[in-house]
Amino acid sequence: MFDIDTMNTQQSQSTTALVCENAALYGAAPERGEFDSREVFDRDGAMIAVSEAFRTLSEDVTPDGFQLADEREHLLWGIVNAFDAQVRRLDRCVDKLIPELRDLERAQDGTEINARELELKTERVRHLGDRRDAFEAMRDALADQYRDATGKTWRPRRGSHVSHTGKLTSAAIDARDFRRAKKDREIKAHLPDGTLVAITGGKHVTDCDAIFRSLDKVRAKYRDMVLVHGGGPGVEKIAAQWAERHGVHQVVCKPDWNAHGRAAPFRRNDELLNLLPKGVIAFPGSGITDNLVDKAAQLGIPVQKIAT
Repeated sequence: MFDIDTMNTQQSQSTTALVCENAALYGAAPERGEFDSREVFDRDGAMIAVSEAFRTLSEDVTPDGFQLADEREHLLWGIVNAFDAQVRRLDRCVDKLIPELRDLERAQDGTEINARELELKTERVRHLGDRRDAFEAMRDALADQYRDATGKTWRPRRGSHVSHTGKLTSAAIDARDFRRAKKDREIKAHLPDGTLVAITGGKHVTDCDAIFRSLDKVRAKYRDMVLVHGGGPGVEKIAAQWAERHGVHQVVCKPDWNAHGRAAPFRRNDELLNLLPKGVIAFPGSGITDNLVDKAAQLGIPVQKIAT
């Protein structure tokens, strides 16, 4: 026969011991109104874990020789995007708290209560920023693995791909973000600040060597070169890969099909040229490419035409 009272006592002690053990190992979670002394994350352990998870999905879940291999690129893009979504969510959380922080700063009257509330709010903002940077570091590491696995540069569907923590060698800034920052004179994290050089061409141009040679020559002349392109297939995709490999920042001007319909590529050309690039490298393409070249010439922007 089992002693029920003894079992209950052991169970109670076991639960308490477990709580104490977890608190000792990981730090007790702070109560409301308390400071949080826990580390943000185990950087080395987290980096190894996300890298291994990515490798498993790439090599074990979607291996070559099976139909699921056709879905690999979309799956891996989504993994990187999940971490990017966390970065953006935490950015929004910080943005919402900043006005409250400013109000608390203005409300300081020397009392201990107001001072502590300001300290707690300041710590909350700082910790959210640290968490954001942690997810960004993991996102950037996964973006590197995505490029190695697919041969393509990871980009979000909308907006810019920048790194506040400086882990990216090549930031890709959406043209609208670039113009907004310039207009507001707000230089955000790794906002490209150099000589803008645009490249354009058709989706059927696949001569990587010719594209690379052209870009290498321009970069030799302008060491602070920032590549401007439309984010399309063919020439622009190859140029984006070159920029990623060489640590050259990019400004991407994608057509806004929802806003402009069929006129979107031509409006995109206008937006690209409104950035006033130093010059345009033009490979053979469609009428959209010719439109950009003609408008650049009208604005007095030098155009280098490359025949393939």
